[in-house]
Amino acid sequence: MINQTDQMTYRLSLLDTQYQRNSYQTSSGNKLQQGSDDSMLYSRIISVDDKIRTFEGLKTQVERTTIQNNAADSSMSEIKKVLESMKSELIKANTSTTTGSGLAAIVANVSGLKENLYQLANTQVEGEYVFAGSDSSIKPFEKDINGKVTYVGDNQLRKVAVEEGSYRDRGITGFDMMMYPTATANKGETLNFSEADRIIDQNGNEWKLNSPTNDTLIKYDLQGNVTTETITPVTSDGLTPPTFSATMPTTDGTKFEAKTNIFNLMDDTLNALKKVDSVGNPISDDLSRTLIGKSQSELDKAYDGVNIAHAQLGGRNQIFETSLERVTSKLTQYNILSQQIGAADLAKVAIEAKALELTYTALYSTISKTNQLSLVNFLN
Repeated sequence: MINQTDQMTYRLSLLDTQYQRNSYQTSSGNKLQQGSDDSMLYSRIISVDDKIRTFEGLKTQVERTTIQNNAADSSMSEIKKVLESMKSELIKANTSTTTGSGLAAIVANVSGLKENLYQLANTQVEGEYVFAGSDSSIKPFEKDINGKVTYVGDNQLRKVAVEEGSYRDRGITGFDMMMYPTATANKGETLNFSEADRIIDQNGNEWKLNSPTNDTLIKYDLQGNVTTETITPVTSDGLTPPTFSATMPTTDGTKFEAKTNIFNLMDDTLNALKKVDSVGNPISDDLSRTLIGKSQSELDKAYDGVNIAHAQLGGRNQIFETSLERVTSKLTQYNILSQQIGAADLAKVAIEAKALELTYTALYSTISKTNQLSLVNFLN
């Protein structure tokens, strides 16, 4: 009798365990309540869930980058419109019918365009400057008290993860979008440049004149650190402002570009419209018209440079749009797989619940009948 009671108790405990597991699966929809229920299945679920978290993070990052890329693309479109407006103003300024008051109005318009350009060049999205280079926390273009605008970012692009262990360059830098090449020199050739130009080599390193002698170009690495590499001699034509010349190294693959800041071009254009030189001295009407004509020619180069940068930006943006589709697709696949391997089969759970109910009923019926037996009848 005692042995049979122990067996009944043991069977009830097994049924209770099955009932708890069945209730958990019904309420949560998950197959496993504890990892020890099925260690191999639990390992698979953990692995898939880890992939889901990874791709959720990637998707969030790529989505954020896509928003920044769209803002950069919109700003580049607006920058081209600003330059087109400036072209129209210079055409009007360089005609004989334009009066002094007309020139004053054009000066005001070009000054406004410069301010618009300054705002666009410092486009910011979610606290990040999209044209700053590798450090998006710094404002890329700064203006001094005289209105001179300088690029203080670097020539490196930020890399963003688009897959596990795979990174892509994001956007374009201020060197790309607001500076255009005015001179190029390859291996052993002579590069002519102005003091305000930025000299960039084929690897993206910048070369700067040693102030105040300005007779040597010194290489700065991609992090902005000075190196021991130099180019000498650098000669000047002695004019104001001076033009410098330097012979490039004879190493294979050498390519140097002198890049002019579009803001400097706008300053020169405003001086020509105001009929003054770079230090504010008056110039003749003929020289003013000559310089306005030169600005028109330079503006065409600037527009071409911006157009090329915009095309580069579009190509990089397309990579992130494609990556977002791919990451979203993989995340969906992993979510489906997680459901397939970790979700309880509710139809099966319902059948098991019904079976448990019948087993409970049968077992309690047996226990009830056993309790009705007397010890004498049981021994007989």
